[in-house]
Amino acid sequence: MNLTQQECNDAAEKILYSQNPFSRSNKHGHITASGLVIKDDLALLIYHPYLKKWMQPGGHIDVGENPIEAAIREVYEETGVVCRPIPKYLGPIDIDFHEIPDNPKKGEARHLHVDLLFLLEVLNEGESPEDIQKAWLPLAEIANPRLQRVLVKLGGI
Repeated sequence: MNLTQQECNDAAEKILYSQNPFSRSNKHGHITASGLVIKDDLALLIYHPYLKKWMQPGGHIDVGENPIEAAIREVYEETGVVCRPIPKYLGPIDIDFHEIPDNPKKGEARHLHVDLLFLLEVLNEGESPEDIQKAWLPLAEIANPRLQRVLVKLGGI
């Protein structure tokens, strides 16, 4: 079941005004961070096994991290690619509100993620410490609606 626009707005407000908007224990949801890594007209994507779709690497913001640090860490953990921010794009290039479905394996109820997307560049490529499928996909072949929207907004990097 998808959240209505009003439910999304209400949950986002509760997240943003909570004591710790980054905490996984926030029952309404939390702020997350992700990284869009582009190299030679290719984007680094992972196949999310639970959501069953190709998307940019990302995840939860750990205690003591700022969002861009979390995005860089998540890209490395999920892909083995070491990145850094692009100086021209130090802030988020997109903010997306999306529903995360119930996950009985993790004991998590349906909740909202407010995801901050950062544009990152490759420093070094290695092996991922996690067992996640990754691929460098041509920008023109990306089917993820959020990433399509972001690529249009960036207008040919």
